[in-house]
Amino acid sequence: MLVKESIAEPTTAQLNKVIDKVEEDLQAIIFMYKMDKSRYGKVIEEMENDVLEGKDTFPKTVADTCWILAGWKNKYGNKDTRLTEANDNVAFATMGNEEKKGNKKTEIT
Repeated sequence: MLVKESIAEPTTAQLNKVIDKVEEDLQAIIFMYKMDKSRYGKVIEEMENDVLEGKDTFPKTVADTCWILAGWKNKYGNKDTRLTEANDNVAFATMGNEEKKGNKKTEIT
């Protein structure tokens, strides 16, 4: 940030301003990653891919993050959570015989 403004020897006030901006950016990113992956996983994935392409599309404030997430339309419509990006296609099955457990009276002698 200081390099973009061509500041070689920043003052304390300039350093504090940059630190505040970086902290605000970090809070927005953390807020984004704490969201529900089944609902917002695709938007996060798209932003990560944009970063790899050299575009920084992550929001810079928590308010911007809220605005983006409030308007995000999940292509699955949150109707069937089995079909979301958060599902990593892992299935579990149990096999075997289950014993019936009932109320068996035992005689005490």
